[in-house]
Amino acid sequence: MLIRDVIRNREPYSMKASASVQEAAEFMASRNIGAVCVLNEEGRLLGVFSERDVLKRVVVPQRDARSVPVGEVTSELRAVIRCDETPHQALERMELIGSRHLPVVDGDRWVGMLSMRDLLRVEIGEQGDEIKLLHEYIQH
Repeated sequence: MLIRDVIRNREPYSMKASASVQEAAEFMASRNIGAVCVLNEEGRLLGVFSERDVLKRVVVPQRDARSVPVGEVTSELRAVIRCDETPHQALERMELIGSRHLPVVDGDRWVGMLSMRDLLRVEIGEQGDEIKLLHEYIQH
């Protein structure tokens, strides 16, 4: 299985850097997601805006979420994962950078976001398949 299989048929969530933190927070809350990719006006990936960014860069310093552009408080891009890489490679990269989210790219084009939750679903699915095969083996 490759990353492209994990994110297949999912809407790629993103925000323009010019959107307000308030708009980004409402967007994330309405979709029950913990982070969103931030794009410039040309659609190029700038970074990832997460719940932690809201806390550390807006709430604690007491900035106005309605007037601060999300691009101003977005975490810099530390890593990405390519569509042709594996969930195991993504997990290693997340662990290396200490993040629960990785933007997904296809060549130099941003195509989506991968979360730790996505990787857990893959792992649980694979374990379920293994258990099913073992169960069938035992019955025969």
